[in-house]
Amino acid sequence: MSSAKPGRYTNLKDPYIRFILILIAGFVLRIIFSLFLTYENDFLAWKIWGSQISEVGFSKFYDKFWCDYMPGYLYVLWALDRVNSAFPAFSTDILFKIPANLADLGISVSIFYALRQITTVRNAMIASVVYLFNPASLSNSTFWGQVDSFHALPILLAIITVLGRRFILSGIFAALAFMIKPPSIVVFPLIGLIAIEPLFREYKKLTIKTFIPAVKIVLAIIITSALLTLPFIWDKLDTFSYIFTGPVELIRARFSAAYGQYTHASLNAFNFWGSFAMWHNDGDLFLGISYKRWGTVMFASIYAVIGALLIRVVYKSRGERDKDFSYFIYQAITLIIFSLFLFITRAHERHLLPAIVFFTLLTYRHWILWYLYAIVSLVYVLNMTYSYIQLITLYKGIPGELAGLFIPGMFLLYLFIFLYLFYDFIKNTLSYKGASKGLSAHTSSGN
Repeated sequence: MSSAKPGRYTNLKDPYIRFILILIAGFVLRIIFSLFLTYENDFLAWKIWGSQISEVGFSKFYDKFWCDYMPGYLYVLWALDRVNSAFPAFSTDILFKIPANLADLGISVSIFYALRQITTVRNAMIASVVYLFNPASLSNSTFWGQVDSFHALPILLAIITVLGRRFILSGIFAALAFMIKPPSIVVFPLIGLIAIEPLFREYKKLTIKTFIPAVKIVLAIIITSALLTLPFIWDKLDTFSYIFTGPVELIRARFSAAYGQYTHASLNAFNFWGSFAMWHNDGDLFLGISYKRWGTVMFASIYAVIGALLIRVVYKSRGERDKDFSYFIYQAITLIIFSLFLFITRAHERHLLPAIVFFTLLTYRHWILWYLYAIVSLVYVLNMTYSYIQLITLYKGIPGELAGLFIPGMFLLYLFIFLYLFYDFIKNTLSYKGASKGLSAHTSSGN
């Protein structure tokens, strides 16, 4: 008897055991919290779509019913409807939030895996646990019941796998992300840049082998996207050519439906447009140019700077994937998704969550990043709360005078943090000398 006790206590002292127990506890806590603060309008739409697919099948769904979702998440809704039909007594609040809560758990595990490659186990565990218990991720997935984490997970996995040179897997995950929510297409060029990395070190002796990584990713994206569309066009496959044209037509139609559903400058988002043009039409003009075009120009300009600096990093690295290389990729994606939320029109309040996922990967570098991360998470929760109140009170919950001062203030907080991260990215990438002379030694001194 006495010999067994030390073993039990030794196991509990194992940091990996404690880490796993904390993640399990966090997931159980999310399941309990799923019973509260559900936004019922979203849940009603998902229940209806799931039951409609069960009623008419995938191939007739888009023809018979309105839906602004891409095909990706509809498979999940159909599966949830089948479970709900088999177990009608089970709480639908818990059931329909399980995919997002599982995705957040998957993100936490993926954060640990990604950071374990470039920093200490302790730093990786802390970041992983912080994300799982972050009120920002809780407000989106566990309370509201949205699915932005289900979209963020394949984006994260696509980046992790391409950095690990698992190009087919990266293409599959990238396609899954796109088929859930189209905005994930903004990370495709970064994935492609990593895939064509051999061009920067083998440009004097290019061979077919040099292009294989890029070809693998492109084929994986095309094949995965096509396979996900097939059940929705199965009844229309009356010609051989439609096997190729049908998926393209469906994706283009669904993309247009998703993007064209809302034409407002900001949909309750605390971004640039929300600070002065909340719910205004993004076709309104400023200096003869529409808000939509202004937003695209601002985002594209930021993207161009980030892309140019990453090309420099890839060139300097010469095929060596050091810790700084991976960090710059995570930093670039944080900035790209952050700027997409801040400056592109038609953003919802919840669309910043993928940026928070990647921001979590940056925090280990310096103590100040933890404070900035906390501020971004807090503003995100305030934005979700603001929107929730507005929606459940038919847009009458916040007095106009308060919103007129509060929202611009929140945007300025976001903007300050974005500009700090942008400056830090520019400074570090410009001083990057390559894998053997990287920045890890002095940029991690804040730990």
